[in-house]
Amino acid sequence: LQKLIHLLQATDDPLIQEQALIALSNSAAFSVNQDIIRNLDGLSIIGGMLSDCVPKVKEKALNALNNLSMNIKNQEEIQVYITQVCRNVESAPLNSDLQLAGLRLLTNMSVTSDYHHKMINSIPCFLRL
Repeated sequence: LQKLIHLLQATDDPLIQEQALIALSNSAAFSVNQDIIRNLDGLSIIGGMLSDCVPKVKEKALNALNNLSMNIKNQEEIQVYITQVCRNVESAPLNSDLQLAGLRLLTNMSVTSDYHHKMINSIPCFLRL
């Protein structure tokens, strides 16, 4: 996991980034790995990929954060990206993989009412979708 996180930081190659994010996403399906990724500062590194200009990289980052969001401590860190995820959902092509990945993450983040206030301005857009 540490090597995958370092790889994300070390490369600008979108294909390598996608593969590393897929591996991290798959690893995050196991609760023990969710804590490890957080403790390795993986959440902020993956979250930083949401600013990437390549839609597939953003999508894979959203998928990884989605799997990581099944952990309350991770949600506390992931919540800083909610506004950015909402913007990505609003600007992505309708029903695109990127838009659906963002909506899945927002669904997980809205299970409790802790972060609803960060999504409220995007509700009209979500209703149009």
